Amino acid sequence: MVKHRAASVIVIGVITATVFASGPFVPVDFTTYDNPCEGGALSSEGSATIEPLSVPESATFTRSEFGAEVWKLDVPDATVRATDVQGCVRLTYEINIDTLGLSSLSTATVSTQSSEKSQLSIPKTTLSPDRIDEDHYNAEVRLIYHGMENGNTVERPVASRNITVGVTE
Repeated sequence: MVKHRAASVIVIGVITATVFASGPFVPVDFTTYDNPCEGGALSSEGSATIEPLSVPESATFTRSEFGAEVWKLDVPDATVRATDVQGCVRLTYEINIDTLGLSSLSTATVSTQSSEKSQLSIPKTTLSPDRIDEDHYNAEVRLIYHGMENGNTVERPVASRNITVGVTE
């Protein structure tokens, strides 16, 4: 019985010492993850070759269920391949529907630790029911590269496509 208590005291002591050593009192960090991108999602201090693998050809507005009375914009994901990655680059995926004054975008960061293929998604966007009064809308989807080339910051389109946003009840 004494051996079990001694073992319990030792285990509790090790756990307590670890918690205090890695807590706010002593700045010891036991994690090994290093963020390769200083600016996080807004980082663009690197370069890469970006190849669009899939860019949607259409999107849809769908009336929400359960009585919410809003229209939901659903845009398929875009997929890119990033090669020759050095540092961190930012990719922006956006949709613009001029007749509705609507623009929605998402941002992803590609670094040397990213997988070669990346999917980018437009966040779910909703509109009030009185804004939708057509059967379809013209829109533009774009993938934009933000990085460095020859020591200069660049922002250039990787892909741009005019699409139709259908309206379904």
